[in-house]
Amino acid sequence: MGLPAGEHSANFPAMPTDHEERFNELEARIAYLERHLEQQDREMLKQAERITLLTRELSKLKGRVDDGLDGSSMPAQEKPPHY
Repeated sequence: MGLPAGEHSANFPAMPTDHEERFNELEARIAYLERHLEQQDREMLKQAERITLLTRELSKLKGRVDDGLDGSSMPAQEKPPHY
């Protein structure tokens, strides 16, 4: 026969409390992981935008360097201003 409601045997501790504690711990961990994932997503989007911007700037700079190599913007014999 079982124990009356609300009574516990020394061999069988109150299970609902243990399960409830485990459940609460799991919920807290899931909430933390969800927040962490959202933060990572935001940071990754910022980084992707920054990479796109830097890639465009690099392309512009490469174009400027390539334009300068054809000799039209600076004579080859001209000394830099610090000489």
